Amino acid sequence: MNSNKTASVVNAASAGLCSSSHGEPTEFHSQPMSSWNQHAPDNRLSWLDLNTRPAAVRQALITLLTEAMNETSDAKRAGRFLLSLWSPGQYPLDLNELGFFERELNFAVRHLLNFIIAGQVNIRQLLTYSEIEPVMAAWGDTSHD
Repeated sequence: MNSNKTASVVNAASAGLCSSSHGEPTEFHSQPMSSWNQHAPDNRLSWLDLNTRPAAVRQALITLLTEAMNETSDAKRAGRFLLSLWSPGQYPLDLNELGFFERELNFAVRHLLNFIIAGQVNIRQLLTYSEIEPVMAAWGDTSHD
């Protein structure tokens, strides 16, 4: 997607979608396109940066895959997030769950989603079946949810 098209889509989509009080539309203040390509001080992509780098995306995938196989409070959430990208019809995800990730996983999710959206790619182009298979074994059973 080119930057002019991206800017017009963002500006058109953001007008009046949220309200500060009941019934009053809020104006979204979007960043100028030139600031979208700036990096955050800790060298991560800024919130709206669509200039994703493949190395950062691969690291994000590794972070999420590793977390999904750990015994932490975010493991299931990371696993289900990856599975929802792999097979959304089979593994639906409540998007509210994304708000509960700790900071590092939050960055990983944003890197991955920005890349998928900006590059219009499918997760199956980024992960192999052998990489997602352990996640399926750990978190793929939805009968207990």
